[in-house]
Amino acid sequence: MCGFAACGEAGIGCPNVDPAPGRGHNKVMGGKGVKRWVQGVGEAALIAVLLVACLKSGLYFTAGLYPVWIGYGSFILFAGVIALALRVFGREKHATAGTARPWPELVLIACPFILMAVYAVHWLLGPLSVQGTMNQLLRWGFYGLFAVSAISSARRQGGRAVLAAAWHAAGAVLCGSALLAVYGVIPLPYAIAYSANPGISATGARLAGLLEYPNTFGMLMAAFLLERLFAMPALFRRESEAGQARLLRAALPLLPYAAALLLSESRGAWLAAGVALAAGLALERRRMLAPLLLAAALLAGAALLYRQLAAALLAVQPVPGLLALAGVWAGSMLAGLGLCRLARSEAAVRRRLAWGAGGLLAGAGAGMVFLTAQERIVRNFGTVSARGAMYRDAWRLFEHAPWFGQGGETWRLSYRAVQSNPYVGSQVHSGYLDMLLNTGIFGTCILLVLLAAAGWLLYRCRRCLLPVFLVFVLHSAADLDWSFGLVWLLMFLLVAWGLSCERAPLSSAEANSAAAGLEPHPELVRQRLWGLSREGMLPASGRVPLQLLWLGIIAGGVMLAIRGEAGYRLHQEAYYASSPAKAISLLRSSLRWNPADAAAALDLARFLQPEEARSVLERSLSYTPGHSGLIFAIADNAIRRGDTAAAARWAKVGFSSDKFNAGEQTRSLEGLFRLAKRKLSSGNAQEARRIVQAGLALYRDYANRAKDHYRASLRNDRDFRLTREAMEWGRQLTRLERTISETR
Repeated sequence: MCGFAACGEAGIGCPNVDPAPGRGHNKVMGGKGVKRWVQGVGEAALIAVLLVACLKSGLYFTAGLYPVWIGYGSFILFAGVIALALRVFGREKHATAGTARPWPELVLIACPFILMAVYAVHWLLGPLSVQGTMNQLLRWGFYGLFAVSAISSARRQGGRAVLAAAWHAAGAVLCGSALLAVYGVIPLPYAIAYSANPGISATGARLAGLLEYPNTFGMLMAAFLLERLFAMPALFRRESEAGQARLLRAALPLLPYAAALLLSESRGAWLAAGVALAAGLALERRRMLAPLLLAAALLAGAALLYRQLAAALLAVQPVPGLLALAGVWAGSMLAGLGLCRLARSEAAVRRRLAWGAGGLLAGAGAGMVFLTAQERIVRNFGTVSARGAMYRDAWRLFEHAPWFGQGGETWRLSYRAVQSNPYVGSQVHSGYLDMLLNTGIFGTCILLVLLAAAGWLLYRCRRCLLPVFLVFVLHSAADLDWSFGLVWLLMFLLVAWGLSCERAPLSSAEANSAAAGLEPHPELVRQRLWGLSREGMLPASGRVPLQLLWLGIIAGGVMLAIRGEAGYRLHQEAYYASSPAKAISLLRSSLRWNPADAAAALDLARFLQPEEARSVLERSLSYTPGHSGLIFAIADNAIRRGDTAAAARWAKVGFSSDKFNAGEQTRSLEGLFRLAKRKLSSGNAQEARRIVQAGLALYRDYANRAKDHYRASLRNDRDFRLTREAMEWGRQLTRLERTISETR
């Protein structure tokens, strides 16, 4: 049923129904047929949503989330109405029974909706950004829908295959598209990030894939790599030919994932992968040693590819490049299989030879990576220092509202006012710190509970997936992974995959194997988990109201997404309007759908007369207090209107809201000077003096910040400096002040 009922058996499991014969039996069987049909479509929709998220830059931009929310939410709403109708019309004649969920699973499902409610409260109380808070509310609602859908699939027969297919399809799309872009097979304009700065890239090019951000792309490649790596021990123990074939299929993606991880050149992803690998090996103990030989050969092949492609700046000819890829891939697989056979030999000499050769391959691979990225590994830690500055500034911002935060996208809106040096960073580069700023200690505790519940479920069900989960948890502490919706979808999918079970009866051999801890059987996992839960279910009288609340949440989310999508589309159409009148009409319509869109308000104000533009800008600022772009626009509008007091006041607010914006501050000084000249020409010397004094005070403040060489040299991504134009306007203001004094 794909998650259309948050609680109760409808949409979560397959209830046991004992229908009476005759007409009632046909009605129930018809209802079951509808349920099964909706479940099948829902599982296909779950995979489709994941693939669409990959294609839409990982759902980093909320504009890409709107249509996905509308489509997926509408389907779940439709499915929920069907479930409610079946319950209401079939309740009097047929009793249903089901199984209760374990508490960690209930917590996992509930936490996204609790965070959604936190953002809803922020929205009602008046956050720093209504638009940002609405975006976060929609995001967490969508994550919750997906989590319920994935976990519902895990509770059904065949659910494990569906979830595994979704995981592997996402990995294949992300990794395959990125490597094909490197080899020039498919055009992806932003799949490769070029930089001549050795602090950003040691080789000059980094692989970013469909996500268009190398660090998060590298983290996901590390997650997919570790999932395949830790899936091999169970397959390695199977001696049959079928088991060996499955082992080969499981090992095939290792080289592409490892190559993509290395080409991302993300030190954080490498470190997180190393820590997670060590933790996984500690959990697996000796059972993991033999498959490492196969992995060592493939990882050495990936390092060789990395060295070759990095030397070519990730731009190679398709045919020779693909032939080289195929050759290295096949050679690595053959070498790995040869080492595995030697390691299984009864002769001790052959086993030692296998381990020695495996160690040499691993060492050679590590050496190639180190020599290629040496500059980035041991030097050039500029990005680390930038993160340190961000974290210090973010902590000071957190102290303003420590318990409940200031709403969605607090850092994006506020960082220009609090940054200690002119770095570029509209994202705080730490998922935990971002949550602290948005929702305070309260929301962050909910997030930690969610992660703890997910980790506990994986630990109890499938420990081989814990290293994968650890990569997500570790890397997001130092990067903006959680700003990508795809990352959350994959995390929930991973946990659901760990929970999935086929509900097959245990054979004696399987029960003994599971009891010995060799390989947890799905049915034993299910029994173990159910032992954590309380017996019984929600009373029937409470299920319908709960389902109605669930449907109301979905319907509200769909409506918000429709409004956001309509506003965004109309705004985009305005850029291509054939005339200013048409653009004005489209922008007004965009703001009617989404009045909190500051970008649309700024664009509309440029077409309007000063008085009308003033009302548009001030209304938009009421939705986003502290938006530096709106503040500078209001200051410029006051200058155009000749409002001396408003011009001086808003220019001062603009300078404090964006301390290191040399361009805007220079333009404000020019506007203040021209306004003072107009006032003086009209005979109003007093107002001219007032605006000149305000302009000179702002100029001195600007000049003093620019002269602080420590701040400018520590990090100056924004090229903050005292411009020649600003110095000229400062001199002109000084001369004008003298002129006014002489005329008195």
